[in-house]
Amino acid sequence: MTIRRTVVACFLMLGSAFAQIQSTAQDEVLQATRSWLQNVSKGDRAGLNAIMDPRCIITTPAGDVLTKERLVPDDPAQAVQRLPVFDLDSPMVRLYGDTAVLMARLKSTAADGQVMNGTFVYNKRDGAWKLVAIHLSLQK
Repeated sequence: MTIRRTVVACFLMLGSAFAQIQSTAQDEVLQATRSWLQNVSKGDRAGLNAIMDPRCIITTPAGDVLTKERLVPDDPAQAVQRLPVFDLDSPMVRLYGDTAVLMARLKSTAADGQVMNGTFVYNKRDGAWKLVAIHLSLQK
């Protein structure tokens, strides 16, 4: 009986620890996405380079597929492409090992009130979440 209780207690502690780790990872992905949105609205090259994988690909609302180099050129003489300021609305994060997917509505803070759907895909490397793919589409 004592061994059984000990085993059950160990499983409960492991389950609690796993849930806490997962929650922390989800918070990290959420914060990385908020930072990306802030940096892309300011044209912050260093901030974007810290978050984005060099091989990141982006699908724009117009259906164009861009590479990171096109959005954030390595050449400092070339401007970083900017987006308006967006807030995340109803974000959902799912973890799949070292891969995370965040889906949310993006609401413009500008007067036009533009709303887009966004999907952000991350891969965890060397302890940091790196943005590897983005898909943006206008909400109809």
